[in-house]
Amino acid sequence: MRLACSHCDFIVEVPDLAAGQVAKCPHCRSQINLRTENNDSQVVALSLSAILLLLSSVFYPFISFSSNGLTQTITLPDAGRMLFNYDSTLLGVFIDFSIIILPLMMLLLLVPLHMGLLRSLPKQWGRRLLKFTLALELWVMSEIFLVGVLISMVKIMSMADVSFGQSFWAYVGFVICYIATLSRVNNERLWQQISPYQEIPVNSGIRAIDAQLRACHVCHQLTTEKQCPRCHSATHFRNMKGLQQAAAWLLTSVLLYIPANALPIMYTTSLGAKEPSTLIGGVILLWEMGSYPIAAIIFLASVVVPLAKALVLATLCVLVYRHVGSRSSTYTRLYQVTEFIGKWSMIDVFVVALLVALVQLGNLMSVEPGFGAMCFGAMVICQMLAAHSFDPRLIWDPPEQVKGVVND
Repeated sequence: MRLACSHCDFIVEVPDLAAGQVAKCPHCRSQINLRTENNDSQVVALSLSAILLLLSSVFYPFISFSSNGLTQTITLPDAGRMLFNYDSTLLGVFIDFSIIILPLMMLLLLVPLHMGLLRSLPKQWGRRLLKFTLALELWVMSEIFLVGVLISMVKIMSMADVSFGQSFWAYVGFVICYIATLSRVNNERLWQQISPYQEIPVNSGIRAIDAQLRACHVCHQLTTEKQCPRCHSATHFRNMKGLQQAAAWLLTSVLLYIPANALPIMYTTSLGAKEPSTLIGGVILLWEMGSYPIAAIIFLASVVVPLAKALVLATLCVLVYRHVGSRSSTYTRLYQVTEFIGKWSMIDVFVVALLVALVQLGNLMSVEPGFGAMCFGAMVICQMLAAHSFDPRLIWDPPEQVKGVVND
């Protein structure tokens, strides 16, 4: 099968791969996501297990917090629901969707898709359903939330007694099954059930744009048409509108980065005294408590990584119009890392949500969200959209070719 690498546009002849094998582009060394093994039964079994564990984690106690004879117990949905009481409705909805509703929806769709539903559906509906299901993965943040839970516990264990309920352990099992499910999903086999890959007579070893071919960013079909014949997505030689969108989302994220770090992300009330806490303030507090690894993780994920992502994406947007030559491979790696770690900066938002839901003991001790948490969450989403909009193939194009490309 001849495919165009999604990162450098190099046409590669990919042989049938055995289980456990991966293909890499010989031009930029990026992994080509083409798998041929049949994991349908495993995906169905793991998805059903994950669904049962996720539903179990919703209805039972998640975490209990006790201090001076007072106890607060929360369930998993409380992580987002409690934010509704503090005029942070959008943030609360996003959290409940990203850790419960979207993963549940995705798993419920994966089960029939891997049981042959796509063969019986009309192709038009099958295309839409499959594209919708695969698009959900970007916004599912269950594993990030779980890390945020552990960091939250480190923050408050020195102040009170914390115990994990049945729901917490069920959620841990769900995250493990969910990750195992995604590792076995075979996108190419699913697309084959809708429409077989159409081979294009072209030599490997050249770039698709040089052969006047467009590579579909959804199903990877090579075509000369403006609409992919396989999944009916719009195709482009280069997505110049995506570059403009990436720059716009990036600029918005930079503007949000300032209030996200300057404004309090939460307010802590202890014995009637209310104190604000910023991102840097929380890192300093953890460091003074002796939680050096956790402080380092928060500092990297919430302060360094967002700034580094903004600098990398800004550099890539500028370099599109400059010749980078042999350094294209390095910039491609930077883009891949930036895209991969995009949503992990959301850890601190989940930490705030957990503390708000859990620490509610009146004037004795309570936590409420600050406007900085909303700004920080919006900043992370904007950076994710910026990285998703950017077309990495532009890094490999000569500047004169980029200037001559029209977005058709």
